[in-house]
Amino acid sequence: MEKVYIVGAHSRGRTLKAYLEYLQEAETEAFLVDELAGNPDAVDGVPVRLIGAGLDTDKKVYIATRGISHGKLTEELKAVGMKRIIPVTVELDSKLRNEYVRRRFREEGRDFRLVDELGMGR
Repeated sequence: MEKVYIVGAHSRGRTLKAYLEYLQEAETEAFLVDELAGNPDAVDGVPVRLIGAGLDTDKKVYIATRGISHGKLTEELKAVGMKRIIPVTVELDSKLRNEYVRRRFREEGRDFRLVDELGMGR
């Protein structure tokens, strides 16, 4: 299984990690962040590291964040030599939210409903 980095150490990054492992496509080596303040040292046993020197530049890196410019993060990743940068597209984000998370909750015996289904997203 290929080892990858995921930019984003919170819910979206964790969901992408679980999805890649579910598909048996990748194992997350580290969650990457652009600042350490407000981020944990590790998530589910996976270390959280600052984007910078010392990264294996041959690994794929998925940008799985919200509210931060993908362009800015891509520039930071390129500046440290990362070559295989994959932003989470709207299509993949939708698939994660609407297909994978529902199925995962069902398999775990938990109820899952989107905020919009509850009338709270308006």
